[in-house]
Amino acid sequence: MDTPKRPRGRPRKPDALRQAERQRAYRTRLAAAGKAVRVVQAGVAPGFDPKLHVIIDRAFFEEQRENYRHAILKLELLEERWVRLEERNSYLESELKRVEQVHTATLKELIGLKQMTKKGREYEES
Repeated sequence: MDTPKRPRGRPRKPDALRQAERQRAYRTRLAAAGKAVRVVQAGVAPGFDPKLHVIIDRAFFEEQRENYRHAILKLELLEERWVRLEERNSYLESELKRVEQVHTATLKELIGLKQMTKKGREYEES
């Protein structure tokens, strides 16, 4: 036998009100009691001023967050590259000083040799 599966939970009463009807009756009772009833229209937020506020969908914020994350990652990579370049620059500066010192010493040695050969020629001529 194929019997339909019974729905879960307590069975509905035949005269049960829908949620919207129940809410409408509740508001009517509140208004009759003299209490303030505030009905908000769907899609309109209370205190919304289109000159000051803007409505943006979730996809826009997710896209902006992703763009922001990519920008931060790019900045971090650029900072790492900058540190490597600074280290390389300091190494090259020290290497340049060393080569400059070697050239200076070589020039001094050449000048000394020229002076010695000049004195040697003067000695031979005299």
